[in-house]
Amino acid sequence: MGGLPQGKRPEGKKDGEEDEEEVGFEELGIDARLIRALKKKSINKPSPIQREGIPLILEGKDVVARAKTGSGKTYAYLLPMLQKLFSEIGLKKSAPSAFILVPTRELCQQVYSVALSLLEFCRVQLKVVQVTTDMPMPDLSAALAGPPDLLVSTPACISTCISKGVLAKAAIQDSLSMLVLDEADLLLDYGYKEDLEGLKNHISRRCQCLLMSATLSPDVEILKKLVLHNPVTLTLSEADGSNDQLIPKSVQQFLISCSSRDKLLYALALLRLEVVQKKVLIFVNTIDMGYRMKLFLEQFGIKSAILNAELPHNSRDHILHEFNIGLFDYLIATDDSHLKGEQANREKLKSRSSKKKFRQRLDSEFGVVRGIDFKNVFTVLNFDMPQSPAGYIHRIGRTGRARTTGASISLVSPEETEVLEEIKQLLGEDDNQDSESCIALFPLLTKNAVEALRYRAEDVAKGVTKVAIRESRARDLRDELTNSEKLKAHFEDNPKDLDLLKHDKFLSKKPPPAHLSEVPVYLRDAATEEASKNIKLSRAAMGIDNLNKQRGFRRGFSRFGKNRDPLKSFSAEGRKFRKRKDKDDDAGSKKRRKKSK
Repeated sequence: MGGLPQGKRPEGKKDGEEDEEEVGFEELGIDARLIRALKKKSINKPSPIQREGIPLILEGKDVVARAKTGSGKTYAYLLPMLQKLFSEIGLKKSAPSAFILVPTRELCQQVYSVALSLLEFCRVQLKVVQVTTDMPMPDLSAALAGPPDLLVSTPACISTCISKGVLAKAAIQDSLSMLVLDEADLLLDYGYKEDLEGLKNHISRRCQCLLMSATLSPDVEILKKLVLHNPVTLTLSEADGSNDQLIPKSVQQFLISCSSRDKLLYALALLRLEVVQKKVLIFVNTIDMGYRMKLFLEQFGIKSAILNAELPHNSRDHILHEFNIGLFDYLIATDDSHLKGEQANREKLKSRSSKKKFRQRLDSEFGVVRGIDFKNVFTVLNFDMPQSPAGYIHRIGRTGRARTTGASISLVSPEETEVLEEIKQLLGEDDNQDSESCIALFPLLTKNAVEALRYRAEDVAKGVTKVAIRESRARDLRDELTNSEKLKAHFEDNPKDLDLLKHDKFLSKKPPPAHLSEVPVYLRDAATEEASKNIKLSRAAMGIDNLNKQRGFRRGFSRFGKNRDPLKSFSAEGRKFRKRKDKDDDAGSKKRRKKSK
C-alpha cells in the first residue's frame, strides 16, 4: 500500500533453515508424474506446510494441520492423496476411496478444479467427482456410479446420498481409505455436526483422516476427537521455524474508530479520495447493508458489485470472474457467518411457502469468507466488524495470498470494541510488542478530509431509505435470476456476450448527480491528496491499470458495437438459428461444388 511501511522478513536464518528451503518435492517422496504436473503449474518448491505435512500423510498418519490462508494446504493433502490413489488403480471397489469434505460449494468447486488440473498434467485415469445438495437425485446417482476414486462434496450432501441409498453404508466402510475435512474450523459453523456424526459411524479405523484449518478453534478440537485417531498436530510455526503468525507480516492491519452512523462517511472518504489500493473487498454483515452501501456509493459515481448467498449460483460465479479479471475494483460481500438467522427464519416458513418462494432461499453452502478464490485483492475493508476473532482471520486471509502484500482496514464503532479486543488477544498483542505487529490507526486519512465530505455524505445517506433498499434488493435478485436461467442457453452459444453483462451497474432509478462524482478543489485536504498520489504511483508501478484496460469491456464492445446490450438483443431462438444457418451454409457449399463440376 503506497506511503505505508511494508512488512519485513525475519533477518537471519536458524540452524538448518537453509537446508530445509532446498528440499524439493522429490525429496518428499512425491511421484514423478505429480512433480511434472506441478512444474507445468509453475510450482517448483514446496511451501512450509507441504514440506512438513506431505511426509506425515504419506506415512499414513492422521494429521491436524493449522496454517494461514494461502499457505498451500490444498496441495499439502491433494498430492499424497492422489499418489495413494495411483497405487489403487485397477482395484475393485464399491464406493469412493477418498472423500474431501468442505463447508461451501465454492470451495468444493475450487478443490475439484485443482485436482482435475493435476490429473490432466499427470495423464492418469482417475475419476474425480464433485456433488452438491442442489443436484437432482438422478444426477447424484449418475455421478457416483462406477464409483469415482475421489469425491469432493459437503457433509450435508454426503449425508443425503447415504440416506437416499446412493452411497451404501457398508460400501463406504469397506472402500473409504482417506477422509479430508478442509476448512475444519468452519464445518461446525455451517451446521454440519449431525452430518459428520452420522458419517463417523461408517468410517473404519483403518481410514486415514486429515483436518485442515486456518485456526485451532474449539470446533476443530471437537472434530479432532470425533474422527481422528492419535493425530499429529502440525502448525505453520513448526513447519517454517518462525513465530506462529495467524496473519502474515506482508499484510498491514489498520483501524479507524468512528460511530456506526459515520461508517458510510469514512467508507466514502477512503474510496472517493483514493487512499486505499485497489482492488478492494468490502465486508458487511447483512444483505440489506450491502445494498445500502452500493446505493450510497453509486450516488458518488463509485461503481461496485454485490456478492451474497441470495444470488443464483451462476450469477455469483460470473460476479467473481469479473472481479478477478479486474472489470471492477469494488466488491461488497456479505459475510456468510451472519446469514444463519435469516436462513433459520426462512426454514421455519418452509411448510407455509410455495415452491416459487424457495428460489429466494439463502444458499446454505455458500460462503464469502472462505472457499472463494479472490485474486489480486490488495485491500480488505471491514465495514462491519466480524462477530468473532476467527471471522477476522478468515476475512483478512482474502489478501496477502502467496506472499504478496496487502492491507486491511476495519471501521470500528464503540459497540464493536469488545470484538476488537478479542482479536488483539488472539493475535497475541500487548503494549510491549513491536508496533508493526499491531492493528495500527490508519494514517492516510485526515480529519479535515473526512469532515469536508460530511455534508454531502449525510445528505445522500438520508435518501437511501429502507424502501429503496428493499426495492433495489428485490429488483437485483429478479434480474440476476433472469440472467442466470433464461440467458443460460444464449450465453452457451455466444460466450463473448457474457463479457457485456455487467454486475456493477447502478441500481438507483435516477442517475447519480454529476456534481457528486468529483470532489471539488476547495474540499480537498493537502495531506490526503499527497497520500492519494502515492497510492496511484504505486498502482502504476505495478501495472494494474494497464492490465485492467486490456481485460476491460472495450474488447467486448469492439466486436458487438458500443450500444449493443445482450439482454435486449439476443434471440431466444439462438440455437435454432445457428442450426438453420449451418444447414444453409452446407446447402450453399454443395451448390458451389456442383457448379464447379
